[in-house]
Amino acid sequence: MQIITDDVSLIFLHGFLGNLHDFDRVIRALPPELQSRCYSLPLPGHQNNEPADYHDSVEYIREKLKEKNIDGNYVLYGYATGGRIAVFYSFLTRDPRIKGLFVESASFGITDQERKIREGRDLMWASQFAFKPPETILRNWYNQPRFNGMTEQQKEFIIKKRRSQDFKKLAVQFDLTSVARMENFRDRLGELPFNVIYIYGQLDEKFREAAERESHFSNFIPHQIPEASHNVHYFFPDRVAQIIRSYACC
Repeated sequence: MQIITDDVSLIFLHGFLGNLHDFDRVIRALPPELQSRCYSLPLPGHQNNEPADYHDSVEYIREKLKEKNIDGNYVLYGYATGGRIAVFYSFLTRDPRIKGLFVESASFGITDQERKIREGRDLMWASQFAFKPPETILRNWYNQPRFNGMTEQQKEFIIKKRRSQDFKKLAVQFDLTSVARMENFRDRLGELPFNVIYIYGQLDEKFREAAERESHFSNFIPHQIPEASHNVHYFFPDRVAQIIRSYACC
């Protein structure tokens, strides 16, 4: 199944706390002719960009695509927060140039009952990012069950990479793009006129359950990565690149 033909660009959206270089190793593992059509976009609230809610993030992506002169067909790859923004963007714009969607470890939305619980939880996290020391909040963040597949050495490595950011700005961004603020699309994936390729780690119970829940949609194609937890692309770039290549003609 080819969704990345020779006229299609591949747009990467990193996750919360990440940056536009998070997918560098994935891109380097792709064929040279495809590498030349890969673009990584920094999310709002990251790398000196101002925070933005879901709707403003859609306009932000549109502007970034114009800046990079991407006026043809493209496929989006979004991880975590970047995945939610990619899903929101796909539904809101209904851009006919989108030929496919890769979603890694990201939610498609939650029920109203779940939303009430999530609002309180995410408010707590936003408060921590705003007021706690970076080292403390980062350790709390990477000690969540979704990251159980990471070794202590891997956690230390990624904490060092993430700690020199504007955490006040990140706190605002976290709140604006909380799952609790996102429309629930998980019962509507069949409306999208292209395939949704879902990548998740075997050790990430939450998103393993999400993959099972959405599997009844004919355009939903799950890929489980053995031994991986939440941030699959970061520690298994070759496996992610292999999946991407399987949907490319070159």
